[in-house]
Amino acid sequence: MSGREPFKYYFFFHFEWVVLLSGLILVAILDPFSQVASICPIDRMGFDFCPGCGLGRSVAFAARGELAASLQSHPLGLFAIVVIAARIGAIFRRNHNINQEKNHEKDI
Repeated sequence: MSGREPFKYYFFFHFEWVVLLSGLILVAILDPFSQVASICPIDRMGFDFCPGCGLGRSVAFAARGELAASLQSHPLGLFAIVVIAARIGAIFRRNHNINQEKNHEKDI
């Protein structure tokens, strides 16, 4: 491998789970009571209804253990946490299996 190939390999091998976990952590530490201007593009265009608005607050409430507030903020917030966590787990399983295959090939 050349000098750039290991970086490229590890970058693409770990990029998705790092982004998903970072996003989940950042949304979880978000202050759900903050009145900061929204970064939602639909809200910025002036529309009143956005199906995704409240999802970040819902995850933040769930991270604090306030499940009723989480469901009230957005009904799919808890589902989003489960789906993202399941995807991160699937990536870890895939990475583990790939590493097992590479180690098995070295042993042969």
